[in-house]
Amino acid sequence: MKVKIINMLRRIFFASYYMVSLIYIPMLYNKAYRRGTLSYLPAEDFEIWKKSMLKMLKEFCQAGNNFIIRQVINSFAKSKIHVIRKCEIYTKNTPIVVLCVKNDLRRIQMLVDHYRMLGVERFAIMDNGSDDGTYEWLLAQQDIDLYRCFEKYKTKVKEGWMNRIISYYGFDHWYLLTDSDELLTYIGMEEHPLSDIILYAQKNGIKRIKGLTIDMYSSKSLFEKTDDIQKEFRWMDTDTYFEKETVAGKQKFKHYVGGPRYRLMDSCVKLSKYPLVYFDKGTISDNAHYQFPHELLPLSPCYFGILHYKFLDTDFDEYKKRALKDSGYHLGGHAYKQIMKYIETAGRSGFFYSGSIEYKNSDSLINIPIIKKIPF
Repeated sequence: MKVKIINMLRRIFFASYYMVSLIYIPMLYNKAYRRGTLSYLPAEDFEIWKKSMLKMLKEFCQAGNNFIIRQVINSFAKSKIHVIRKCEIYTKNTPIVVLCVKNDLRRIQMLVDHYRMLGVERFAIMDNGSDDGTYEWLLAQQDIDLYRCFEKYKTKVKEGWMNRIISYYGFDHWYLLTDSDELLTYIGMEEHPLSDIILYAQKNGIKRIKGLTIDMYSSKSLFEKTDDIQKEFRWMDTDTYFEKETVAGKQKFKHYVGGPRYRLMDSCVKLSKYPLVYFDKGTISDNAHYQFPHELLPLSPCYFGILHYKFLDTDFDEYKKRALKDSGYHLGGHAYKQIMKYIETAGRSGFFYSGSIEYKNSDSLINIPIIKKIPF
């Protein structure tokens, strides 16, 4: 009886919150459009973003959760993002790579080189106040459209930033959403650029393509000095991944967990991502892992291996800081608390074990049964 009463009160609360939001959010967005942060948007696109945000909020309220998603909605309208450089020329058959970065020069250089190799012609990168040379390096790259925001990072606030960057280019385009420590790979990528994937997806009515995040590691201890990231971090788990049921809004679907952090730390962080996305009118990046509307999430095969370079020597102090405070990372730093707890008990013992497989080229992904070969 007590549970039923609590659930009834939650439904009443969220229904009331949504009714208030029907007044508040249009007022917030209209003000931002008239004389503020959204004044650059074409009128049609502005109305689509506003109505889609309300539609997304309604779904989360019906599911009994809106406290996090409202950060995405507010950040999109309120954040002060400075356009440093934006090129008007880009092609429709290659994706625009979109990400946010702060003080991550080595990895961002690796990332840009990787996607240039895969045929990317345009990057849209937001710098969150870097002071280690990252911003200056980005500014020197003519194929990178550059944005800047100095506001405090939070996971859901960042999703508002990602949507804002996308809104500068508009709907009906392919985007590749990533983080600076991730490299998207797929079986056969040495022969097939990303434009081939887009052509395949368009022919088969696919608008989002799923990937498995793969923690890459070296044969040494965690956080040891790294000179060549890809050369040293070339090992991966292949037999520790499995599916679990999850929910986005009201949509149930399967996501992946596992890898070395699960094997050694009992960490169940979500490893599924949908990085390559066709942004129809009304698409919103509401999560670092997936997008709204959520009905498309169960439909995509897993074609990507997302190589994740997370345990560099320069990362330790930052992860320790995230574990000690509510930084907005992974629900208050829980994943980083697990890392620090592991180090307290096992020292900096590395991830390498008898089942580790060396990543030599994209054919190495065949060793992970979850990842399928794209039938070009």
